[in-house]
Amino acid sequence: MAIELANVFSLALIGWLVSMSTRCNRWFKKTAVKMRTQAGRIELICGPMFAGKTTALIRILGESAENGHRVLAVKPSSDTRYGEDQIVTHDGKRIPAVRVDCTDELLTSGESAEVIGIDEVHFFDVELAGVCEKLAGLGVRVICAGVDLDHHGQPFDVIDRLETIADEVVRLTATCSICGERATHTKRLVSGESRIVVGGVGAYEPRCADCFDRTADASGS
Repeated sequence: MAIELANVFSLALIGWLVSMSTRCNRWFKKTAVKMRTQAGRIELICGPMFAGKTTALIRILGESAENGHRVLAVKPSSDTRYGEDQIVTHDGKRIPAVRVDCTDELLTSGESAEVIGIDEVHFFDVELAGVCEKLAGLGVRVICAGVDLDHHGQPFDVIDRLETIADEVVRLTATCSICGERATHTKRLVSGESRIVVGGVGAYEPRCADCFDRTADASGS
């Protein structure tokens, strides 16, 4: 009789332990999802050309990878200055990157990443901001880097929108190519009707507010 009671008690105990284990696993999964969602954030690094925005982006992505996070670097497909499948700084630092044509591609390309770095965000339309919000809502840390003002000194719409939703905004400056003071503007030296003309050294120069001419670029417009 005592043995039978012991067996019944053992079976009941095993059943209780299995039940508690299942409940704990469910709780941990829910908690992990909740923690991942809370960890999502949007960071914006902006400023004129030659301010070190891409360098800062590469550094953050490198540190995140070293800390064991799944990292994805993204660039607009139209930016082929230094390499088609790489993000490259003006002084040659580089990391592998995925090229995208439109903002919707980010959702599929970045669904398994924990940290996403997007370079040259001013190349994209304003819908990029909504995609970044969706990714952050999924728990992804999104770092955006781009030029804030065009060659007329006017803000890019996507940068304006990102600045309103970003958890952190870092505005960098360069050195004015004329006087050596702090530069917050970008002077375009090549002609072109488009607001964005892909180029680097020789096509653009950083300028301070005093040395920047808002009314003309190389095309006279």
